[in-house]
Amino acid sequence: MKIAVIGATGLLGSAIVADLSSQGHSIVSMSRSAGIGCPGAVSIDLNEATSPSYWLPHLDGVEAVVNCAGVLQDSPKDSTSMVHHRGIANLFAACEQLKIRRVIHFSAIGVDRQTPSAFSETKLSGDKALIARDLDWIILRPSVVIGRAAYGASALMRGLAALPMLPVMPNTGQLQIVLLEDVVRTVQHFYSPERPHGQLSNWSARIAILSSKSLH
Repeated sequence: MKIAVIGATGLLGSAIVADLSSQGHSIVSMSRSAGIGCPGAVSIDLNEATSPSYWLPHLDGVEAVVNCAGVLQDSPKDSTSMVHHRGIANLFAACEQLKIRRVIHFSAIGVDRQTPSAFSETKLSGDKALIARDLDWIILRPSVVIGRAAYGASALMRGLAALPMLPVMPNTGQLQIVLLEDVVRTVQHFYSPERPHGQLSNWSARIAILSSKSLH
């Protein structure tokens, strides 16, 4: 199966690419930092994805798409609106045009709450753009993902674990984490065409795949 992974060099994307490749799938690995000369690697910039036509040359023969792209905030290099909403809305339109039915899209837990940030607002807009398309979509909203690779939260957890005592911070809640291995297994579960679709999962460590809620 030929599968495109957007944001393929991040924590989620790189783990998903490695797993799908190990199963013999043909992977189109898309990211801004795609390795030069790496088989199947395509350099993209979501800030430039201003129309569906941007995606068409990169999706030739693709049978499923996994979108892991995301940024925490606006910066000179990245726009949350383009990365989370408009750029991927054009990706979803291109998938519909090319009849690529299966799309797995990573959002984030809590984006539908009543205290929006630029991050959550644009993530939610991206979710809605996918739901509006005639596609076999799955939206996954994990909480903090922890893996062996020392990215963001993983590095923070390692640092805290090395302290002789854990700091207690006022007015904070318990941190709900999801293991990277569980995220990868979830993608394994959903990428095949025969699997259920039209599902959205708000996913913390205590919420399993089977608790996904159908929106159809």
